[in-house]
Amino acid sequence: MTFGEHLDELRKSLLKAAIWLAFGLAIGLYFADRVVQFVQLPLEKAITRFLADQTLYKMDIDPTTDQAAPMRKWLVEKGMIYETVYMVDQQAVEEEENQRQENEKAAAAAAAAKPKPAAAANVEPADQAAAKPDDPSKPAAKSKPTDAKPLADPPAGETEREPAVATGGSMTTIDAQVPDAVFENPEKNLKPVTIWRPAGAGLSSFQMEETFMIWLKAGLVIGAILGSPGIFYHIWSFVAAGLYEHERKYVYVYMPFSVVLFISGVVLAFFLVLQYVIDFLLTFNASLNVDLVPRLSNYVNFVLLLPLGFGIAFQLPLVMLFLQRIGLFETDAYVSSWRIAVLVIAVLSMVLTPADIYSMVALMLPLILLYFLGIGLCKFMPKGRGIGREGYDPA
Repeated sequence: MTFGEHLDELRKSLLKAAIWLAFGLAIGLYFADRVVQFVQLPLEKAITRFLADQTLYKMDIDPTTDQAAPMRKWLVEKGMIYETVYMVDQQAVEEEENQRQENEKAAAAAAAAKPKPAAAANVEPADQAAAKPDDPSKPAAKSKPTDAKPLADPPAGETEREPAVATGGSMTTIDAQVPDAVFENPEKNLKPVTIWRPAGAGLSSFQMEETFMIWLKAGLVIGAILGSPGIFYHIWSFVAAGLYEHERKYVYVYMPFSVVLFISGVVLAFFLVLQYVIDFLLTFNASLNVDLVPRLSNYVNFVLLLPLGFGIAFQLPLVMLFLQRIGLFETDAYVSSWRIAVLVIAVLSMVLTPADIYSMVALMLPLILLYFLGIGLCKFMPKGRGIGREGYDPA
């Protein structure tokens, strides 16, 4: 077969694999929104538990005690948190407004009772005018208005403005008319009130296209998983044509083993390790007094990265077996260098997982067990004909 014919076969195989991927993508986009909601559940549950514990700590209650168990259960189930807000104290505002009005009336009365100055220079002094009897033939002199205004009833159709306060327990909104007393003395006229409100433990999006891209990414991942049997089949049909029979047997034996190890790593990471990782990160943020606003795209990438790292790392036994079969390492070298291997596993666990101790330890311990499993495979797995050697032709 010429090189051009090989390229033509590769093109056909990739085209068939792409058709399988497109078929899986069509199904994946239909279920993408449900998958995104399912992926959010670990974070929402962890945030709800964390906020419930924080609420109990604010109330000086230890959430780990039996006394706090019913309250903590209610907080987690309802997704509620404890919060203190300030409302207008209507009684204090009314008292201050009444006191203000009394002071204004007293000041106005004092100003009205104060003697008024003479209106013109030719008018006799006040003491002389008071000593003379009134002349009924002369009209009464008109006095000039003073700065002090006497109290008077409001004009018809107008009433005195009542102070605007919150009634019925409702809070003063930002567009409502706030009483002057609140601005002058907020410490006295605003009273603290404890409320219970929904925590709001969901994810947020900072860009308009972010949610759409996450939905598309989720559909693509689902499509790749659903179409993987057909994709691998057509790619394998192209690769297998250039292998000997005994070389194809290696793939038939070790490929299912590799898939099982990969799925085991993904399941362990998502259903067990992820919860501890999220709890640790929430606690760490709280220790630095940092409010958490989880972003959808960052969280989804984090959820994809963690299981993927576990799935790849779980291929360790097969990598060890492959290196032993091609002659790079012997079984005795694996056994004698197990301490160095543990150190290397610790470094790899640190690199392949997010920056927290829980995910690192959760990956490191299974890898150590898988390392010794790889030693067992190298020691007890029967050796076949070497990879790359020619097949035996009895004729």
